[in-house]
Amino acid sequence: MNVDKVYAVSGALITENLDELGELAEALQNGDEQILVVTGAGGLKEYIYAAGEFGNQGEQDLVGIEATRLNAKTLMTAMEAYPDTPKTAEQIRKAASTGQNVVMGGLTPGHSTDAVAAIAAEILEADLFIATTVDGVYDKDPEEEDAERFDEVRPRRLRDVVSGNNEAGGHELIDLTAIDIIERSGTETKIFEGTVENISEPLEASGTRIIPE
Repeated sequence: MNVDKVYAVSGALITENLDELGELAEALQNGDEQILVVTGAGGLKEYIYAAGEFGNQGEQDLVGIEATRLNAKTLMTAMEAYPDTPKTAEQIRKAASTGQNVVMGGLTPGHSTDAVAAIAAEILEADLFIATTVDGVYDKDPEEEDAERFDEVRPRRLRDVVSGNNEAGGHELIDLTAIDIIERSGTETKIFEGTVENISEPLEASGTRIIPE
């Protein structure tokens, strides 16, 4: 069995909705497809920021990776999933080869959740779905009244509207590393708001598709 979908799930969707963890797990497992889920840090970013008071960027990244893995292990308990979180690209292949759903956190310092998910999608030749706290990519701050959401966007244009913030814990939508990986691999990608309904039916959800060049 091959992984069909890779999900990048904002950590906030887990840490702020722990009472609904079962619903999130059920939505992710809707259907017969094998999936891989990469979780972010969410509310655990406070630990990253606290570490920043005393450590350097690399040390913050390491704290952030552990935070994402804690969220992954928490989500894993509610899913029928491979019983460990891959920590290397090689382990992604091994876990996926079992035919079980896979849940994981971060891999490498400096890589956002979306970048890790893009790497996993590239390795597994799967479609990528980025479930975040906004309903797609806008041409400006979505809180501005005249902001318009893109139904589709090319990587080159996406770079123009994304800050590419590389600070630990600072990736709110998608970062430049993730865009680069999506572009080079030609991965079909969709960014959408991570509601239970949307995660259950990501192809039907409103959002923005990233169209490779």
